[in-house]
Amino acid sequence: MLFNSAHFLVFLPIVLILAKILKGTYQRVFLLLASLYFYNAWHPASIVCDDIRTSTWYENWIDLSFCNLNINLYIIILIVSMIVDYVAGRLMSKEGVSEKFRRLCLIASLITNLGILAYFKYTNFLLEVFADIFNQISSGEPLKIEHLKIILPVGISFYTFQSMSYTIDVFRRNLEARKSFLDFALYVSFFPQLVAGPIVRAHTFFRDLDDTPKVTAEDVQIAFAQILMGFTRKIVFADNLAKVVDFTFTNYKILNPAEIWVGAMAFGWQIYFDFAGYTDIAIGTARLFGYKFDPNFNFPMVARNIADHWSRWHISFSTWIRDYIYIPLGGSRVGVLKGYRNLFITWLFAGIWHGAAYHFVGWGLWQGIMLGIHREYSKTKLAIWLNERGGLSYDIGARIFTMFCLSFGFIMFRAKTMKAAWAMMKSLVFAVPGGIYSVKTFVNYDYGILLVICFILSYYFSRNTIETIVENKKKFGVFVTANLFIILFFGAGGQNFLYFDF
Repeated sequence: MLFNSAHFLVFLPIVLILAKILKGTYQRVFLLLASLYFYNAWHPASIVCDDIRTSTWYENWIDLSFCNLNINLYIIILIVSMIVDYVAGRLMSKEGVSEKFRRLCLIASLITNLGILAYFKYTNFLLEVFADIFNQISSGEPLKIEHLKIILPVGISFYTFQSMSYTIDVFRRNLEARKSFLDFALYVSFFPQLVAGPIVRAHTFFRDLDDTPKVTAEDVQIAFAQILMGFTRKIVFADNLAKVVDFTFTNYKILNPAEIWVGAMAFGWQIYFDFAGYTDIAIGTARLFGYKFDPNFNFPMVARNIADHWSRWHISFSTWIRDYIYIPLGGSRVGVLKGYRNLFITWLFAGIWHGAAYHFVGWGLWQGIMLGIHREYSKTKLAIWLNERGGLSYDIGARIFTMFCLSFGFIMFRAKTMKAAWAMMKSLVFAVPGGIYSVKTFVNYDYGILLVICFILSYYFSRNTIETIVENKKKFGVFVTANLFIILFFGAGGQNFLYFDF
């Protein structure tokens, strides 16, 4: 179910009212069923119900569930993940069990979750890598492997990571295993964050589940403002920017470097507004039920450097890979070379998590390169002097430079293939055919102005939070009026959320 759909606008108030009427176990059972209904509403665009396939058992299963019965049987995968991790947590928490047994329980949980994720998300990519390696070392006929028709279940990357963080925390004794399967199932499947995050930690969710604070009038105002801001980010900014992004990445062969730069930057802002908009709606919706999730974005597109950017962008994911990959590898406490090894392993993982393709691997490695360069640069006397004496001009210049570096990487994130990404990046760095371009022939000129406006507004509003806006009645009134106005007059909704593909 999409947040930006009529279905959700009917679903939310009904669930909210009934959840307020019900109490205790009845409320939790209802919210779990509502969350499963929310997930069941997802139907992949690749399923065409007037073109029933009968070639394989897998396709028959898909047709039967999605088309004939209108049931999303991928819920079974979600439930299997819940059961395995719940049982693993309970077994690890039993008194008297050995550390070896606890480790086996954790391994069983990780193998199940990562195995399911690997099959649905990485099977075709691994087959492609195998074929590429074989063709490099073989002098015979080139090996060609057809992609399997595997549909990626929506949200699998998010709920898998969320569920695994629970078992890892229980194994580390940082969290007490949940006795109630109902509570754990609700934690994994709670509908606001089920399909595209944020990745909520168990201690945060269970804190509010056990002692759900009363939802005050201020909470409702904050939630409403955050949901409204989320819709503005999505259907006004992200969906409008999608037009220039789609045009640029489809027609990059005939565009000049300036136009490609604008398209790349536009994609960075598009995916930011799209994903931040989703998490705004998710966090605001959860707050209406009494759950206060941590912020997931903090104006990352006006960050001062790459490290600052990743402390602000998709915070639930960046802290996840820090806590469960980078630090267990030894972090930066193991010497310079091993520290950089850990850095690149972590960001290689981050790239592959986002997508099963070479261009996502390239994007992850680019993040690692930028972070490594920044780490060394920040130690220099020049960096220290500029940070202390550079003033406003250096502050703004550093933010603009960071945005350009990020946009270069965003080409790899958005391109269809690494070949296309490489062609676009080469045109930006090496090829300048025709010299200086006239703005009269600049296809993306208007969008360049829009990006400047986005940067200025983000830089300004990064000084204000939703809470500070709600505290001031005049600010709150202007905020609501302005958002409603631009949604009504400039909204270009109807598009799926980008992170549904991850």
